[in-house]
Amino acid sequence: MKKLFIPVFFLCFVYAESEKTFTLNPDNTVLRWTAEKITGTHWGYVKVEGGSVVVKGKKILTGGCIVDMSTITVMDMKDSPYGKKLENHLRSSDFFDTENYSRASLIITGASHKGNLVQIVGELTIKGITHSVEFPAVVKFSDKGASAKGQIKIDRTLYDIKYRSGKYYPDIGDKMIYDVFKLDFEVKAE
Repeated sequence: MKKLFIPVFFLCFVYAESEKTFTLNPDNTVLRWTAEKITGTHWGYVKVEGGSVVVKGKKILTGGCIVDMSTITVMDMKDSPYGKKLENHLRSSDFFDTENYSRASLIITGASHKGNLVQIVGELTIKGITHSVEFPAVVKFSDKGASAKGQIKIDRTLYDIKYRSGKYYPDIGDKMIYDVFKLDFEVKAE
């Protein structure tokens, strides 16, 4: 019996999956924001500065990324002077206050897996304020790393972004901006 136990134990040890850390590739990462108001929609991009993800086999254990909020762009009015004006307004203290809070971050604290669909749990920090978030992502693994695609819905008022919020200014009428904005992401880590 001892002779059988030793080879089985050795095989389990050899084939045990080890943890790997993959680094986010900012050049292959896309973060596209969309915000809606009563009278329309605006959208644009913001850039990832860096990040990583720790996996074991095809399971995400932890990870995180840093977003450079000063890179926020407005694409739906790209060729209009109003586009630049909106970009500057988004960087102001009415919104993300990038002069004082140039970085936002997401720390992944856990994930539950069902095939390629992963429910990510983490801590999102914007303007120095941290709240728990949970969102689905389609994750694919390869020998070279992992990629993920999904959408996070963020209530901006949790991060002290109250400008034209119906929650704080109920009589604002058609100037209201909805509290929840969407962040679509496509991330690659190698």
